[in-house]
Amino acid sequence: MEELIEKTVGGRKLYICLPPSYYQTDQHYPAVYVHDGHYLFSSNLAKLKESYQVNEIKEVILIGMEPVDRLHEYTPWPAESLVPAFPDFKGEGKEYLHTWEESIKAYIDSQFRTIPDMKETGMLGASLGGLITLFALFSTSEVIGKYGLLSPSLWFPNMLEFLENEVCSPEKKKLYLYVGSEEGKGKTNIQQEMVQSVQNANGILERKGFSQQQLLFEVRQAANHQREYFIEQFMVALRWLYKK
Repeated sequence: MEELIEKTVGGRKLYICLPPSYYQTDQHYPAVYVHDGHYLFSSNLAKLKESYQVNEIKEVILIGMEPVDRLHEYTPWPAESLVPAFPDFKGEGKEYLHTWEESIKAYIDSQFRTIPDMKETGMLGASLGGLITLFALFSTSEVIGKYGLLSPSLWFPNMLEFLENEVCSPEKKKLYLYVGSEEGKGKTNIQQEMVQSVQNANGILERKGFSQQQLLFEVRQAANHQREYFIEQFMVALRWLYKK
């Protein structure tokens, strides 16, 4: 695997990981955009290389995007803070995704050999990163075809109602949805509804027409809302979304 290439685009740090064959061929690759920088994939590079070697998944270009202010960028609309120590959510998700499409995606497509069409373009994120990834399903038109939703924060106020009421076409799209069975336990705020919210979202997506070939929902037993589980499930998501 190539080392991470660091670039700054529009004031935002990007971490780009090119596939092993990138400099040996002239072929083009799917681009997969990952929220919260590179932590989801930088610990998985050996596993990723192995998956490529055994021809398990397509080779992809991974782009880790560092947030400027994730509490605001990764939320779809304003909402009150869950705890006094943190500010209210400003809900700048729509603007963030617009900037992603017009600035970051445009830059990557112009500087690297990507397959820029919707079917091969992916987006993955965990927690609030999963929330904004699901929001992108409804707000980026026909730009993204593959979505990795790792423990998405679907407790966020009015998110399930939004999913229920908004229209989206399942055509040419593929979703991986995951939650750990212990997420939300011990919480006294709306985060205690984490597992049920994700289960409800799965039901809504099924009713919108996502078939079993397009939507994989998994609950990992004894897993809580921690980065170690997100990192492990990242590879599960990538293998399913980009399997050969």
